[in-house]
Amino acid sequence: MATTSQQLMMVGQRTARYGIPQPYIEVRFPKDTRQRTLDAALHRLYADIELATPESESWDVRIEQLPDVFNFSGGRVYLELAEGTPVEAERAMALLKRLVG
Repeated sequence: MATTSQQLMMVGQRTARYGIPQPYIEVRFPKDTRQRTLDAALHRLYADIELATPESESWDVRIEQLPDVFNFSGGRVYLELAEGTPVEAERAMALLKRLVG
């Protein structure tokens, strides 16, 4: 997925409840970005992840809006892993990194 000069995308992984890995792509825009632009970017990213996910995977794709911080507004598209194993987390992270390029 290509980024605009004003958009920043980062791949990461946090720990969800019960210690389950939660891979994500975070999208940040300048604080004055229209909410529709942010929503569209998150939904496009959601669709890209869904389409790139192999049929053999059972994780769920979710969108999360993030509160405005400093000079940025943004959101995150993350994966709720089905098994939560390190192997599944590695596959998920590899897929997300491929999409961000």
